[in-house]
Amino acid sequence: LPASAAEGLASKLQKRDPALLTNSVFNVPPSVQVYPDFMRGATWKVKSSFRGYLFPSQKIPKSRLTQDFEVPGFQKCSIAAICDVGKESAEYEMRIDNQGLQDRQFTIQREVDAFLGYPAVAQVIYDASRNPNRISIDFIEYKTRNAERIELFCNARESELYENEGQQVFVCSEYIRQVTFSGSANVGVARQVIGNYAHFWTWKNAGNGKLTGNLLTAAYLDPQDSLYFDEPS
Repeated sequence: LPASAAEGLASKLQKRDPALLTNSVFNVPPSVQVYPDFMRGATWKVKSSFRGYLFPSQKIPKSRLTQDFEVPGFQKCSIAAICDVGKESAEYEMRIDNQGLQDRQFTIQREVDAFLGYPAVAQVIYDASRNPNRISIDFIEYKTRNAERIELFCNARESELYENEGQQVFVCSEYIRQVTFSGSANVGVARQVIGNYAHFWTWKNAGNGKLTGNLLTAAYLDPQDSLYFDEPS
């Protein structure tokens, strides 16, 4: 990596050390994500394959973590962009305009439907000009019991563009707080689950109108979770 990226996001990802991917400390609201030239002006057909998972905690046994269903990823729809985390493969479309802005409404609807395996999203509400850090997802009634509505709040972003052996590489991250609303045993009272996680993307320009990519998602315990103080994220 060049010196400018030595201590940045790309360096952290290349070290493959989960301890470096700690949750972000919220401060100034981040600006909208802008993608590099080699990704702009296209609707990309994405083929996603599940590559596995890791429990990096040194203090909380795996058996205890897997019993905590409020940890993002353990239930369907608890991570919006990959609604079924263990699904072996999924195909969807991702659209990036000529200014380098992702069409979130277009992409998220297709991501969610692809990972669930059927049309489930009624609408995605997003206005980057007003607030680039909030997305609302409304689900078609009775399509999934785990979510009637999802609110996504982006608390931080990072990105870097560099070259590796002549190949352009773009890395970016988003730290998300997700609030999921669904039906509950109490009539008229929605069940509300809060989850914190971060997506770390790596995109490489493979030439000839193709990209290769990798998505790493880190799930964090919420401060309200009883396990949080065993190992704060």
